[in-house]
Amino acid sequence: MKKFLSIGLVLSLIAAFSSCSSKPGDLPVSQNASATKSISVIAAAGNTTSSEITFNLSDFAALSQYAKWVESALVQTTSAISVGGVTSGQVVELTNVKLSLKSNSKANLDLPTITANTSFKELPQLNFLQKVLDEVVNKGTSTVVLTYRATNDITTSVTFSMKIDGKFSF
Repeated sequence: MKKFLSIGLVLSLIAAFSSCSSKPGDLPVSQNASATKSISVIAAAGNTTSSEITFNLSDFAALSQYAKWVESALVQTTSAISVGGVTSGQVVELTNVKLSLKSNSKANLDLPTITANTSFKELPQLNFLQKVLDEVVNKGTSTVVLTYRATNDITTSVTFSMKIDGKFSF
């Protein structure tokens, strides 16, 4: 009886392993891919506003045929968090600007007061984008919560963007 159970177990394991899809022969060691997400910032003076930006693995178009074999990713120094669309006559002042992962509010980034078009791409911002990228690789998606307080009415579109360039390993 033990012999039949052992043979059954071995056959079950063989069937389980053979049903797993193997990596394709043309799978590269690594591949660069990027994704950019933007939202419009419109707010009333004195109000604190929150918005969400969601990145999915499918947003990195260059990975489309290899997405299911991604094992890790490293954010590249060309990645950036930026604000655009502020015109010369427009008064914009965003204070208490904070980014955090929706799944883990302890993974956050405080940005300085924003009054003009600007780009953030220094080590603290790249470290935060790495956390976003890690979550995308591990869970397939990552949602970032942007919170800010506007000291003036913002009625014309100001754009907040996150560009993540990554080197993905398979």
